[in-house]
Amino acid sequence: MASSPTRLPDYRSALLPILAGPADCRRLLAEADTTFLNFILSQDLGPLWHYTLQNAGLLEGLPPETVEPLSGSRRVAVASYLAQRAALEKLGKMFDGQDIAYAVMKGVHVRECAYPEASLRTSCDIDILVLPGKKQMAARLLVDAGYKLHADPANISHEATFSNPPVDIDLHWDIMRPGRTRIDMAAGLLDRRQRINGIWGLSDNDTLFLMLTHPAFTKYVCSPNMGLARVADFLLWIKRRQIEWPAVLRLLDQAGLKTAAWTMLAWYSMLAPEQSLALLSEWRSSVRPGKLRSAYLQYWLTHDLPSRLINQPLPIQIGFTLAMHDKMADALHALSGLRIARKTAMRDVALLVGGQDKLANG
Repeated sequence: MASSPTRLPDYRSALLPILAGPADCRRLLAEADTTFLNFILSQDLGPLWHYTLQNAGLLEGLPPETVEPLSGSRRVAVASYLAQRAALEKLGKMFDGQDIAYAVMKGVHVRECAYPEASLRTSCDIDILVLPGKKQMAARLLVDAGYKLHADPANISHEATFSNPPVDIDLHWDIMRPGRTRIDMAAGLLDRRQRINGIWGLSDNDTLFLMLTHPAFTKYVCSPNMGLARVADFLLWIKRRQIEWPAVLRLLDQAGLKTAAWTMLAWYSMLAPEQSLALLSEWRSSVRPGKLRSAYLQYWLTHDLPSRLINQPLPIQIGFTLAMHDKMADALHALSGLRIARKTAMRDVALLVGGQDKLANG
Protein backbone atom coordinates (compact mmCIF):
# COMPACT_ATOMS: atom_id res chain seq x y z
CA MET A 1 0.00 0.00 0.00
CA ALA A 2 1.88 3.05 -1.23
CA SER A 3 1.39 6.39 0.47
CA SER A 4 -1.16 8.28 -1.61
CA PRO A 5 -4.28 10.35 -0.95
CA THR A 6 -6.12 7.87 -3.17
CA ARG A 7 -5.49 5.38 -0.38
CA LEU A 8 -7.05 7.54 2.32
CA PRO A 9 -9.57 4.82 3.29
CA ASP A 10 -6.66 2.46 3.95
CA TYR A 11 -4.91 5.06 6.07
CA ARG A 12 -8.02 5.81 8.08
CA SER A 13 -8.57 2.10 8.59
CA ALA A 14 -5.02 1.70 9.91
CA LEU A 15 -5.65 4.59 12.32
CA LEU A 16 -8.94 3.11 13.56
CA PRO A 17 -7.75 2.63 17.17
CA ILE A 18 -7.63 6.44 17.35
CA LEU A 19 -10.50 7.28 15.03
CA ALA A 20 -13.11 4.79 16.28
CA GLY A 21 -13.83 2.23 18.99
CA PRO A 22 -12.45 -1.27 19.72
CA ALA A 23 -15.52 -2.97 18.24
CA ASP A 24 -14.86 -1.28 14.90
CA CYS A 25 -11.23 -2.41 15.04
CA ARG A 26 -12.29 -5.99 15.81
CA ARG A 27 -14.80 -6.03 12.96
CA LEU A 28 -12.36 -4.65 10.42
CA LEU A 29 -9.53 -6.96 11.41
CA ALA A 30 -11.80 -10.01 11.26
CA GLU A 31 -12.79 -9.10 7.70
CA ALA A 32 -9.40 -7.89 6.40
CA ASP A 33 -6.79 -9.98 4.63
CA THR A 34 -3.11 -10.33 5.45
CA THR A 35 -2.27 -7.35 3.23
CA PHE A 36 -4.01 -4.99 5.65
CA LEU A 37 -2.44 -6.65 8.69
CA ASN A 38 1.00 -6.31 7.12
CA PHE A 39 0.27 -2.66 6.39
CA ILE A 40 -0.58 -2.04 10.05
CA LEU A 41 2.66 -3.69 11.10
CA SER A 42 4.72 -1.81 8.51
CA GLN A 43 3.41 1.48 9.88
CA ASP A 44 4.43 0.53 13.47
CA LEU A 45 0.79 0.53 14.54
CA GLY A 46 0.67 -3.14 15.56
CA PRO A 47 1.23 -2.48 19.29
CA LEU A 48 -1.58 0.09 19.35
CA TRP A 49 -3.98 -2.32 17.63
CA HIS A 50 -3.03 -5.12 20.02
CA TYR A 51 -3.53 -2.90 23.08
CA THR A 52 -6.90 -1.62 21.83
CA LEU A 53 -8.28 -5.09 21.21
CA GLN A 54 -6.75 -6.69 24.29
CA ASN A 55 -7.91 -3.91 26.59
CA ALA A 56 -11.48 -4.42 25.34
CA GLY A 57 -11.27 -8.22 25.56
CA LEU A 58 -11.71 -8.56 21.80
CA LEU A 59 -8.64 -10.59 20.81
CA GLU A 60 -10.35 -13.88 21.57
CA GLY A 61 -11.78 -15.51 18.50
CA LEU A 62 -9.45 -13.91 16.02
CA PRO A 63 -7.30 -16.40 14.08
CA PRO A 64 -3.78 -17.07 15.37
CA GLU A 65 -2.26 -15.79 12.14
CA THR A 66 -3.78 -12.41 13.03
CA VAL A 67 -3.17 -12.35 16.78
CA GLU A 68 0.40 -13.64 16.81
CA PRO A 69 1.91 -10.92 14.59
CA LEU A 70 0.17 -8.26 16.67
CA SER A 71 1.35 -9.86 19.92
CA GLY A 72 4.86 -10.16 18.51
CA SER A 73 4.96 -6.49 17.55
CA ARG A 74 3.84 -5.59 21.08
CA ARG A 75 6.60 -7.67 22.67
CA VAL A 76 9.25 -6.15 20.43
CA ALA A 77 7.91 -2.66 21.18
CA VAL A 78 8.07 -3.24 24.95
CA ALA A 79 11.65 -4.53 24.76
CA SER A 80 12.71 -1.57 22.61
CA TYR A 81 10.98 0.88 24.94
CA LEU A 82 12.67 -0.53 28.05
CA ALA A 83 16.11 -0.30 26.43
CA GLN A 84 15.49 3.26 25.23
CA ARG A 85 14.01 4.35 28.53
CA ALA A 86 17.03 3.01 30.46
CA ALA A 87 19.39 4.80 28.07
CA LEU A 88 17.38 8.00 28.39
CA GLU A 89 17.48 7.95 32.16
CA LYS A 90 21.24 7.43 32.08
CA LEU A 91 21.66 10.23 29.57
CA GLY A 92 19.54 12.55 31.69
CA LYS A 93 21.76 12.00 34.72
CA MET A 94 24.92 12.58 32.64
CA PHE A 95 23.65 15.78 31.07
CA ASP A 96 22.12 17.16 34.26
CA GLY A 97 25.40 16.44 36.05
CA GLN A 98 27.31 18.56 33.53
CA ASP A 99 24.70 21.34 33.39
CA ILE A 100 23.70 20.52 29.82
CA ALA A 101 20.12 21.57 29.22
CA TYR A 102 18.42 19.05 26.95
CA ALA A 103 14.97 18.11 25.74
CA VAL A 104 13.63 14.91 24.21
CA MET A 105 11.78 15.46 20.93
CA LYS A 106 9.46 13.68 18.53
CA GLY A 107 8.17 10.12 19.05
CA VAL A 108 10.08 9.23 22.21
CA HIS A 109 8.71 12.35 23.90
CA VAL A 110 5.18 12.13 22.50
CA ARG A 111 4.71 8.55 23.67
CA GLU A 112 5.37 9.53 27.29
CA CYS A 113 2.68 12.22 27.16
CA ALA A 114 -0.10 11.14 24.81
CA TYR A 115 -0.27 7.35 24.49
CA PRO A 116 -2.18 5.16 26.97
CA GLU A 117 1.05 3.21 27.44
CA ALA A 118 4.38 4.67 26.34
CA SER A 119 5.62 1.39 24.86
CA LEU A 120 2.82 1.42 22.27
CA ARG A 121 4.71 3.98 20.20
CA THR A 122 7.87 2.49 18.75
CA SER A 123 10.80 4.67 17.74
CA CYS A 124 13.98 3.75 15.91
CA ASP A 125 16.02 6.32 17.85
CA ILE A 126 15.98 8.91 20.62
CA ASP A 127 16.02 12.53 19.47
CA ILE A 128 17.72 14.92 21.90
CA LEU A 129 18.05 18.70 21.54
CA VAL A 130 20.90 20.66 23.17
CA LEU A 131 22.29 24.14 22.70
CA PRO A 132 24.84 24.51 19.87
CA GLY A 133 27.48 25.56 22.38
CA LYS A 134 27.00 22.31 24.30
CA LYS A 135 27.14 19.87 21.40
CA GLN A 136 30.81 18.94 21.80
CA MET A 137 30.48 18.32 25.52
CA ALA A 138 27.31 16.28 24.98
CA ALA A 139 29.04 14.29 22.24
CA ARG A 140 32.00 13.59 24.50
CA LEU A 141 29.72 12.31 27.27
CA LEU A 142 27.94 9.96 24.89
CA VAL A 143 31.20 8.57 23.48
CA ASP A 144 32.54 8.07 27.02
CA ALA A 145 29.32 6.21 27.83
CA GLY A 146 30.02 3.70 25.06
CA TYR A 147 28.28 5.25 22.07
CA LYS A 148 29.92 5.31 18.67
CA LEU A 149 29.70 8.57 16.74
CA HIS A 150 28.30 8.56 13.20
CA ALA A 151 28.77 12.03 11.74
CA ASP A 152 27.01 12.28 8.40
CA PRO A 153 28.26 15.28 6.38
CA ALA A 154 24.74 15.69 4.96
CA ASN A 155 23.32 16.38 8.44
CA ILE A 156 26.28 17.53 10.50
CA SER A 157 25.09 21.15 10.36
CA HIS A 158 22.43 20.30 12.94
CA GLU A 159 22.69 16.69 14.17
CA ALA A 160 24.81 13.57 14.60
CA THR A 161 23.97 9.99 15.51
CA PHE A 162 25.43 8.03 18.42
CA SER A 163 24.95 4.27 18.46
CA ASN A 164 25.25 1.77 21.28
CA PRO A 165 23.10 -1.21 20.18
CA PRO A 166 20.24 -1.63 20.62
CA VAL A 167 19.94 2.14 21.19
CA ASP A 168 20.61 4.99 18.75
CA ILE A 169 20.61 8.62 19.86
CA ASP A 170 20.26 11.50 17.43
CA LEU A 171 21.86 14.52 19.06
CA HIS A 172 20.45 17.77 17.64
CA TRP A 173 21.62 21.34 18.16
CA ASP A 174 18.98 22.70 15.81
CA ILE A 175 15.61 21.25 14.79
CA MET A 176 16.50 21.42 11.09
CA ARG A 177 19.35 22.61 8.91
CA PRO A 178 20.36 26.19 9.85
CA GLY A 179 18.66 28.66 7.51
CA ARG A 180 15.43 26.69 7.33
CA THR A 181 13.95 28.96 10.02
CA ARG A 182 14.26 32.75 10.27
CA ILE A 183 15.53 32.55 13.82
CA ASP A 184 17.58 30.10 15.83
CA MET A 185 15.14 27.81 17.60
CA ALA A 186 17.12 25.73 20.10
CA ALA A 187 17.48 28.28 22.92
CA GLY A 188 13.78 29.18 23.02
CA LEU A 189 12.66 25.57 22.87
CA LEU A 190 14.97 24.62 25.71
CA ASP A 191 13.89 27.62 27.80
CA ARG A 192 10.30 26.38 27.61
CA ARG A 193 10.98 22.68 28.17
CA GLN A 194 8.96 20.74 30.73
CA ARG A 195 9.62 17.64 32.79
CA ILE A 196 7.17 14.76 32.30
CA ASN A 197 7.54 11.18 33.57
CA GLY A 198 11.06 11.92 34.74
CA ILE A 199 12.44 13.27 31.45
CA TRP A 200 12.84 16.72 29.96
CA GLY A 201 10.77 17.27 26.84
CA LEU A 202 9.53 20.15 24.72
CA SER A 203 6.50 22.09 25.91
CA ASP A 204 3.08 21.11 24.58
CA ASN A 205 2.95 24.11 22.24
CA ASP A 206 6.50 23.62 20.98
CA THR A 207 5.81 19.94 20.31
CA LEU A 208 2.87 20.92 18.12
CA PHE A 209 5.04 23.51 16.37
CA LEU A 210 7.55 20.75 15.57
CA MET A 211 4.79 18.44 14.26
CA LEU A 212 3.67 21.21 11.90
CA THR A 213 7.10 22.06 10.52
CA HIS A 214 9.75 19.35 10.82
CA PRO A 215 8.02 16.61 8.75
CA ALA A 216 7.05 19.15 6.09
CA PHE A 217 10.70 19.43 5.09
CA THR A 218 12.22 16.15 6.24
CA LYS A 219 9.37 13.78 5.33
CA TYR A 220 7.75 15.73 2.46
CA VAL A 221 4.34 15.93 4.22
CA CYS A 222 2.47 12.96 2.69
CA SER A 223 5.27 10.89 1.14
CA PRO A 224 5.99 7.30 2.28
CA ASN A 225 8.70 8.77 4.53
CA MET A 226 6.03 10.40 6.70
CA GLY A 227 4.42 7.19 7.95
CA LEU A 228 1.21 6.92 9.94
CA ALA A 229 2.84 6.75 13.37
CA ARG A 230 3.56 10.49 13.10
CA VAL A 231 -0.06 11.11 12.14
CA ALA A 232 -1.12 9.09 15.19
CA ASP A 233 1.20 11.25 17.31
CA PHE A 234 -0.49 14.40 16.05
CA LEU A 235 -4.06 13.14 16.49
CA LEU A 236 -3.36 11.97 20.04
CA TRP A 237 -1.46 15.16 20.89
CA ILE A 238 -4.28 17.54 19.97
CA LYS A 239 -6.74 15.26 21.77
CA ARG A 240 -4.88 14.83 25.05
CA ARG A 241 -2.66 17.89 25.52
CA GLN A 242 -3.48 21.50 26.28
CA ILE A 243 -2.62 23.59 23.24
CA GLU A 244 -2.47 27.39 23.21
CA TRP A 245 -2.79 28.07 19.50
CA PRO A 246 -1.86 31.80 19.70
CA ALA A 247 1.51 30.77 21.15
CA VAL A 248 2.06 28.23 18.38
CA LEU A 249 1.02 30.80 15.79
CA ARG A 250 3.53 33.34 17.12
CA LEU A 251 6.30 30.79 16.88
CA LEU A 252 5.32 29.83 13.33
CA ASP A 253 5.35 33.49 12.36
CA GLN A 254 8.75 34.08 13.97
CA ALA A 255 10.15 31.04 12.16
CA GLY A 256 8.62 32.02 8.81
CA LEU A 257 6.88 28.65 8.55
CA LYS A 258 3.15 29.36 8.66
CA THR A 259 2.81 28.02 5.11
CA ALA A 260 4.52 24.78 6.11
CA ALA A 261 2.06 24.45 8.98
CA TRP A 262 -0.87 25.06 6.60
CA THR A 263 0.39 22.28 4.34
CA MET A 264 0.89 19.83 7.20
CA LEU A 265 -2.55 20.65 8.61
CA ALA A 266 -4.01 19.89 5.18
CA TRP A 267 -2.55 16.38 5.36
CA TYR A 268 -3.53 15.79 8.98
CA SER A 269 -7.07 16.98 8.20
CA MET A 270 -7.42 14.31 5.51
CA LEU A 271 -6.95 11.65 8.21
CA ALA A 272 -8.44 13.31 11.30
CA PRO A 273 -11.71 12.27 12.96
CA GLU A 274 -14.81 14.32 12.27
CA GLN A 275 -14.79 15.91 15.72
CA SER A 276 -11.33 17.43 15.11
CA LEU A 277 -12.00 18.97 11.71
CA ALA A 278 -13.49 22.25 12.94
CA LEU A 279 -10.45 22.94 15.13
CA LEU A 280 -8.01 22.04 12.36
CA SER A 281 -9.92 24.21 9.90
CA GLU A 282 -9.70 27.15 12.30
CA TRP A 283 -5.96 26.65 12.68
CA ARG A 284 -5.49 26.35 8.93
CA SER A 285 -7.39 29.57 8.30
CA SER A 286 -5.02 31.46 10.59
CA VAL A 287 -1.94 30.37 8.63
CA ARG A 288 -3.34 30.23 5.09
CA PRO A 289 -0.97 31.55 2.37
CA GLY A 290 -2.19 33.46 -0.68
CA LYS A 291 -4.63 31.90 -3.15
CA LEU A 292 -2.02 30.97 -5.73
CA ARG A 293 0.37 29.45 -3.22
CA SER A 294 -2.36 27.51 -1.40
CA ALA A 295 -3.76 26.18 -4.69
CA TYR A 296 -0.27 25.16 -5.80
CA LEU A 297 0.54 23.32 -2.59
CA GLN A 298 -2.88 21.70 -2.50
CA TYR A 299 -2.23 20.40 -6.02
CA TRP A 300 0.92 18.67 -4.77
CA LEU A 301 -1.11 16.98 -2.04
CA THR A 302 -4.17 16.10 -4.12
CA HIS A 303 -2.04 14.50 -6.81
CA ASP A 304 0.40 13.04 -4.29
CA LEU A 305 3.45 14.36 -6.09
CA PRO A 306 5.74 13.84 -3.05
CA SER A 307 5.07 10.08 -3.25
CA ARG A 308 5.35 9.94 -7.02
CA LEU A 309 8.68 11.77 -6.93
CA ILE A 310 10.03 10.17 -3.78
CA ASN A 311 13.03 8.76 -5.63
CA GLN A 312 13.78 12.18 -7.13
CA PRO A 313 14.19 14.43 -4.09
CA LEU A 314 15.54 17.43 -5.99
CA PRO A 315 12.22 18.22 -7.76
CA ILE A 316 10.45 17.89 -4.41
CA GLN A 317 12.90 20.20 -2.68
CA ILE A 318 12.76 22.83 -5.42
CA GLY A 319 9.09 22.57 -6.35
CA PHE A 320 7.52 21.77 -2.99
CA THR A 321 9.50 22.45 0.16
CA LEU A 322 10.84 25.83 -0.94
CA ALA A 323 7.24 26.94 -1.51
CA MET A 324 6.44 26.17 2.13
CA HIS A 325 8.50 29.13 3.34
CA ASP A 326 6.38 32.19 4.03
CA LYS A 327 8.32 34.68 1.93
CA MET A 328 10.80 34.63 -0.92
CA ALA A 329 13.43 35.96 1.48
CA ASP A 330 12.82 32.93 3.72
CA ALA A 331 13.31 30.55 0.79
CA LEU A 332 16.53 32.34 -0.19
CA HIS A 333 17.65 32.15 3.43
CA ALA A 334 17.08 28.39 3.34
CA LEU A 335 19.08 28.04 0.13
CA SER A 336 21.89 30.07 1.63
CA GLY A 337 21.85 27.82 4.68
CA LEU A 338 22.07 24.76 2.44
CA ARG A 339 24.99 26.22 0.52
CA ILE A 340 26.88 27.03 3.71
CA ALA A 341 26.09 23.62 5.23
CA ARG A 342 27.50 21.83 2.19
CA LYS A 343 30.56 24.05 2.08
CA THR A 344 31.40 23.57 5.77
CA ALA A 345 30.25 19.94 6.18
CA MET A 346 33.68 18.34 6.45
CA ARG A 347 34.94 21.12 8.69
CA ASP A 348 31.91 20.65 10.96
CA VAL A 349 32.60 16.93 11.18
CA ALA A 350 36.22 17.62 12.09
CA LEU A 351 35.21 20.19 14.69
CA LEU A 352 32.80 17.82 16.39
CA VAL A 353 35.34 15.00 16.45
CA GLY A 354 38.24 17.37 17.17
CA GLY A 355 36.28 19.04 19.92
CA GLN A 356 35.93 15.66 21.60
CA ASP A 357 39.67 15.06 21.37
CA LYS A 358 40.36 18.49 22.83
CA LEU A 359 38.03 17.87 25.74
CA ALA A 360 39.60 14.48 26.32
CA ASN A 361 43.12 15.96 26.38
CA GLY A 362 42.47 18.92 28.49
